[in-house]
Amino acid sequence: MRRPGLKTVRVAVAMFFGTGLTAAFVDFRGAVPAQIGHWLASVQLVPSAVALVMGESLAVLVAIFAATLLAGRIYCSTVCPLGILQDVAARLAGWFRRAPLRLPYRPARNWVRIAFFWVSVTGIAYGFAGLTLSLVDPYSIFGRMAADLFRPIVAFVNNAIVGVIRGLGGEGLYRVDLHWASAGALALPAIILLLVVGLAAWRGRLYCNTFCPVGTLLGFISKRSAWQLSLDPALCRKCGDCLRVCKAQCIDLRAGKIDQSRCVSCYNCIGACEEHGIHHRWSWRRQPSRPAGTADLVADPQRRSFLAGATMAITGSVAAVQLRAGSIGSEVGNADGSVPSASLGRNESPAISPPGSVSVDQFLDRCTGCHLCISACPTQVLQPAFLEYGFAGFLKPRLDFSTAFCNYDCRRCAEACPDTAITLLPLLEKQTTRIGVAHLDLEHCIVKTKGTDCAACSEHCPTKAVDTVPYGNNLRLPQVSRESCIGCGACEYACPAKPRKAIVVVGQRRHSHASRRLEEKAVDPRKGKDFPF
Repeated sequence: MRRPGLKTVRVAVAMFFGTGLTAAFVDFRGAVPAQIGHWLASVQLVPSAVALVMGESLAVLVAIFAATLLAGRIYCSTVCPLGILQDVAARLAGWFRRAPLRLPYRPARNWVRIAFFWVSVTGIAYGFAGLTLSLVDPYSIFGRMAADLFRPIVAFVNNAIVGVIRGLGGEGLYRVDLHWASAGALALPAIILLLVVGLAAWRGRLYCNTFCPVGTLLGFISKRSAWQLSLDPALCRKCGDCLRVCKAQCIDLRAGKIDQSRCVSCYNCIGACEEHGIHHRWSWRRQPSRPAGTADLVADPQRRSFLAGATMAITGSVAAVQLRAGSIGSEVGNADGSVPSASLGRNESPAISPPGSVSVDQFLDRCTGCHLCISACPTQVLQPAFLEYGFAGFLKPRLDFSTAFCNYDCRRCAEACPDTAITLLPLLEKQTTRIGVAHLDLEHCIVKTKGTDCAACSEHCPTKAVDTVPYGNNLRLPQVSRESCIGCGACEYACPAKPRKAIVVVGQRRHSHASRRLEEKAVDPRKGKDFPF
């Protein structure tokens, strides 16, 4: 009789996280609250580790490592969305096979695993934590696939269905604007999607157990977990049913062992074994004493390597972030973090980071590029960068004012961000946070070039930083008050001048505070009193 209990629980938990995160990433109507996506993302290993370095809660990270130390890599099969995607891909591929896939035991490619792990550690330790984590974090990799590839496809299908329904006279659904990222920003997520899905269809969890540094780290801990799956030699008939369902190729029937470092605790083997020959055993037994002087001979060099790597990664991340934060404050800005008006030129940035990110440098250090903020943004002004930030900002979110503008009353990106890259500011503070400054080129303004009345930039400016002054025959030219400008991009997006906008926003490398401009009341010059409206 089969025992599907543990597998049923594992599948239920995986469906909860997989479905919830996918819904948060592909949501193109803003129906999923940003807090749901934030909560599901904040329990992922890398975002919780980044948040810990920034002084956030330790509970999530402790829970992940404690669960791994007790019961193995249950995180990889129940919480990690990229692992769940691989299981789905393998299951779908199985539907098209004529014969069931049988994956015999394969020895671990430890040299490949350690190489990828150490490359990641080196990148983090040498000050490239943001870029390195964005490239290797499985959660962020899945997020880019879902936000940049799945979400536009779902929106396209929605628009096609709306067209059919309206053609039949139906109502209720509506079209949405499609915004594909640039080809350069889409290339890497598309390539990794093909790689991950292809490997999953061919060899199950090969990606997790070969290329993923998170899987390697958790595998090292799982190797010493308390409750480990083991083969019972008295019951195992070596029939191979467990090999048919093992997605990690970690069951060695000849040796009667299971490679705990690669086992992802899917529990498929328990349900498949008719003889009940696979079960958990308690591995933390007192080891027999060794003769004096032999401890160094049996010490595990791989253990020392991983411990040294993890220590270097954490120390390097903290040092890099603190050094970068100190350098930012020393380069530009006053002691209170504000930026003097005279330093705006050297504080300019070619790309604009979201309000709440404090500075471009801090944002690139903290952001893992999961693109949850891009999915949460209601105006879709957030788009993945290609090389607009430079190489260190590859695939990090940026504000693209050719697409939309930053909503004055919106904080959804900060509400969704799981790794403190975007801080949730009070609304009034967010409305005075300057992320850029509008620059006006009157030689391209249609009021001057075509003699046409416009004022679109002034009408759309939420802070009244863009005003108009009389010009010519009953026309008005725009002018910008930089002290009140927050760089939201509403003016640039609304400007009708082509092919070049007459007003553009230049980003600030370190954000500052704008003054709130109060509209003056109109006064009746005859009585010196306020008008009654």
